[in-house]
Amino acid sequence: MINLKRWGDCLAAAAVLLASPCAMAQDQIPIQLPEQVNLIGLGVFGVPDYYGSSKNDAVLAPVARYSWDGTSYIQLLGTEVSVNLSPIPEFRAGPLLRVRGRRDDDVDDDVVRQMRPIASATELGIFAAYHLPLDAARPMHKLIFSADVVGNTNNVYDGASGNLRVNYVYPFDAAMIGRPLIGSIGIGMFFGSSSFNQRYFGVTGTDVGLFPELGGQAYRADPSVTSIKIPFSLTTALNREWLITFAGRYEGLLDEAKDSPVVDGRGDSNQWIIGIAASYQF
Repeated sequence: MINLKRWGDCLAAAAVLLASPCAMAQDQIPIQLPEQVNLIGLGVFGVPDYYGSSKNDAVLAPVARYSWDGTSYIQLLGTEVSVNLSPIPEFRAGPLLRVRGRRDDDVDDDVVRQMRPIASATELGIFAAYHLPLDAARPMHKLIFSADVVGNTNNVYDGASGNLRVNYVYPFDAAMIGRPLIGSIGIGMFFGSSSFNQRYFGVTGTDVGLFPELGGQAYRADPSVTSIKIPFSLTTALNREWLITFAGRYEGLLDEAKDSPVVDGRGDSNQWIIGIAASYQF
């Protein structure tokens, strides 16, 4: 039976973590954490200045994972917190809380900074993942099929957004840089509602005048597959307590998002997140 009090305690802890000064990244940090250990850490990542920007900013990203019974856990990756409530070892599922970064007059681009601001969006939903073992002798050698869907809770946009992903995780047989190494690479699709795409990629109202190429006409971004994502990571143990992870993600904006005046000419449809994190196991 699901312990509702424990679930509530986890979400309360998540809110505190996401409200911390370190939680500044605009999207999930693409780290594949080892799930056999509890850990806490901090990363430094370059993330887009705004969704669709050609420039990256350096941000701090907290990383943490804690299991209270060996199966259930709460996990923090940058601005995303997930809570696994599934008792089945190969299956993970539970609530998901995410904060999407704002866009305002603090961005670098001279035109985009004059657009009507977009507040930080708090997103709440659910996730599910199936871990398919590929080698009984090496538990970390596996495929991970996952999906999530969230809705905005503070009226930044309407409708839902979500991801479909598959990740391949491989523990290298031979040590590299003197230590065992675990690598991962994946591919995924991100879907946004009509309201989501219009909010982040549309140009309407007083913003139309900032883009002469529109000829006075509004630009509306229809719902679609907003982007494809390719995450990757390499993790090595420095000793029994410390892990170092190099991680990144390529995101390619598609269709109306790619063709938006905010992206085409002012930004870049090729979005990158890349950085490094140190974690302490306990």
